[in-house]
Amino acid sequence: MNTDLFEQLRAEVKACGSFAKEKQKNIKRDFKSDNSVVTETDIAIAERLIAKIQSLFPDCNIINEEIDGSAFDEAAPYTFIFDPIDGTDSYSQGLPSWCVGVGILNREREAVGGIVYAPRFGRSCDELFMWTVPESDTVYLNGAEFRVDPDIMRQKDMPKQITTGSDILAQLDMRLLITKLQASSGSFKFKAFGSSLLHILSVPVFCGIDACIDPLCYVWDIAPAHALVKKCGLDYQYCTGEEFRYDDSLLLYRKKFPHPLVIGTKKGRDFLISRIR
Repeated sequence: MNTDLFEQLRAEVKACGSFAKEKQKNIKRDFKSDNSVVTETDIAIAERLIAKIQSLFPDCNIINEEIDGSAFDEAAPYTFIFDPIDGTDSYSQGLPSWCVGVGILNREREAVGGIVYAPRFGRSCDELFMWTVPESDTVYLNGAEFRVDPDIMRQKDMPKQITTGSDILAQLDMRLLITKLQASSGSFKFKAFGSSLLHILSVPVFCGIDACIDPLCYVWDIAPAHALVKKCGLDYQYCTGEEFRYDDSLLLYRKKFPHPLVIGTKKGRDFLISRIR
């Protein structure tokens, strides 16, 4: 991918996040047919990002939460998947845990790039801005190269603090997991911020967050963070133990994935998957 074009897209994602931050103080929320929250900012950012991606990468696919109808070419070099605001409910209530995210899949439907900007949710600062360019293994956090300390990574093999969404208790039986965690560590915590992407990125970014169990979701809820966590040494896996992959039918028909996802180290995922039903 042309790095100059990627930089222009990265700048637009940040500009969209700054726009949303400014609008948040006076935002009014509405509800879609599925009772999920939507705001005028979601639509405005969706329109901006579609226009920008089409101008920079006219031969690529675009999939997003709010505006459907784009043509899909199976042979396109890249597929851009974005959520104009991930965590709209939090955003609409004035909370800081929301972000703008764009994920990039290559022709083989592998997560190779991503940009996530959370203007009000950071690590010892006011914002979290992470990105990685396709064809590069480097991840950046707020302008600096980012790596997870190996000692901290090993701690994540035995999860003690897990991010998750509010729907998870209706989708999985975690009584065995809770029992095992209490026996092995004496204490553990579930944390919910209201943004799937921030739940996922908290695993590499925050030293005390060890794994994420993501409820049933759509591609735009997880794709922007996928390449970022992969290049940090983590990955996604279905809670059934099956390999996770981007299926074209799910991309085209905008369906939820069939199972919740587990995000973490290989040992951490194995531990969780063996103890949830």
